[in-house]
Amino acid sequence: MLEKLRRMPRALYFLFAGTTITRLGAFVFPYLTIYLSEARGYGVDRVGLILSVGSLGLLAGNFAGGWLTDRWRRKSTLVLALLLNAAGFAGLAGHYESGWTYAIFLFIGYVGSGMYTPAANTVVADLAPEDIRPFAYTVNYVCINLGMGLGPLIGGFLAAVSYNWIFIGDVATSLVCAGLIAVGVVETRPTATGNSARTGGRGRSYPSVWMQHPLVLIFCLSFFFLIGPLMGLEYAVPLLVKTVFLSSLTFVGVIYTINAACILSLSFVIERLIRGRNEYLMMIVSGLFWTAGLLILLLGFSLTALMICTAVWTIGEIIASILVPSFIAQRVAPDVKGRFMALNDIVRSFAGVVCPIGLGFIWANHGVVPVTAILAALPAVGVLCYVVMLLFTAQPNRAVAAEPVTVES
Repeated sequence: MLEKLRRMPRALYFLFAGTTITRLGAFVFPYLTIYLSEARGYGVDRVGLILSVGSLGLLAGNFAGGWLTDRWRRKSTLVLALLLNAAGFAGLAGHYESGWTYAIFLFIGYVGSGMYTPAANTVVADLAPEDIRPFAYTVNYVCINLGMGLGPLIGGFLAAVSYNWIFIGDVATSLVCAGLIAVGVVETRPTATGNSARTGGRGRSYPSVWMQHPLVLIFCLSFFFLIGPLMGLEYAVPLLVKTVFLSSLTFVGVIYTINAACILSLSFVIERLIRGRNEYLMMIVSGLFWTAGLLILLLGFSLTALMICTAVWTIGEIIASILVPSFIAQRVAPDVKGRFMALNDIVRSFAGVVCPIGLGFIWANHGVVPVTAILAALPAVGVLCYVVMLLFTAQPNRAVAAEPVTVES
């Protein structure tokens, strides 16, 4: 592992450090549900609507981030994303009469969040040597979750004092991350040569670019069924802890910390175990862990069951989170990598739109048990999708020949 760390370019260390800091400051995400319902007085169904409408910003940001990454510059896209994120979440701290105002500011903040990830994943694809690229994505994933695990735990204490502090923390860390990237990350652009020049990827629309690699497209679309439960849990966990299990908001941070602790302790082990194995088979394994974990919650239905289930489904999350960007990076040309990385995030963001509004409606009209049943059923459908791909695909889509990117001083 140390040898692989030494081989990674210096710019990636700045990217990973910035990612850790901005994720550490993501105090807002796990507490938005409670903030909007308790501090601003909206019902659970209205909160789900606000989150879903605001989360459309993630989709817009994913599309914009992928396009800017391919057609403009990677580093500049990252800095712009962080500035938008800071502006949007600063606005959320205000007190407004209309719930739509919160949705608008959330939309702006999520545009920034949505732009960041495809650009960051493309920078990793550009700069990491091919043979250690899955390891580099593992490091990036660990850094994301190191921040995401510690941030909500800190945010729980800050929210107990004042919700304003969680917004201040989010804005400050976004600005620090932007500074680190501006100073330490080199600018890269795709170089349209060879296969890229023949396909004319830079000037093509999203649908035509995605159709260049139909197996990659199907692989990413099926990921919806594995990422959907995570988006649903982001909506449901605070409400489960506070209103169903009648526990302190601090336990929301504990749940996120359990998730992060599993990721930190298991990610590099899992990366070694899945290295070189059939990607479809590994995605099936991922889905099985997701299904098993959520069945524990459904059957146990307690705070203890929620904590145990988090440890189980996190293994499935680790497998999929390493595999999907590595699968894309290995199989598409540099001048369309941003838009394929965006596809991965678009699927995630679409789940972030439909899950809160759908689960909020079901919870308000039918109670919490059907919500947990749906969360458990989604990854089981994903398992079936990847089983079909495994059975009907002789071998995964072959990797494209390596093509250069321009690295600017």
